[in-house]
Amino acid sequence: MPIIDNETVQLLQVFLAEAVGARYGSDSALNRMAEVLVIRILRAQIEKGTVEPELVTGLADHKISWAIVAMHDMPGKTWNNEELAHTAGMSLSQFCDVFRNVVGQTPQAYLRGWRMTLARQDLDKGARVGAVAHRYGYASPEALARAFQR
Repeated sequence: MPIIDNETVQLLQVFLAEAVGARYGSDSALNRMAEVLVIRILRAQIEKGTVEPELVTGLADHKISWAIVAMHDMPGKTWNNEELAHTAGMSLSQFCDVFRNVVGQTPQAYLRGWRMTLARQDLDKGARVGAVAHRYGYASPEALARAFQR
């Protein structure tokens, strides 16, 4: 299944034509079309099973999204909930409660799942286990193997 369908490709072509034309109202039109493009691409990825619906919900929350983006940008960092709460501009207890309610799991469970997804992709591409373990914050290849078993 392709990442985007023909209708989305057509919408992308209209988007590009609007961007190049730079006519009156282009900014508003581009903003709306960008929203539709993101929704269509995410929908296709959810249907394909490569993106979880909870991620989309988390990204829609303007505070929680800061923490999710930080985890995605630096998956190998030793994140703790206090740092993530600070990144989201929330108190620790509020952050943990809202994150769990919005995303459907704790911040640390989400981070572990994200790391496992990335590690699996890297290993499927032939990366060395030790390098993958180091890249995603595991102390050793054995620690990564134990995480996979869990």
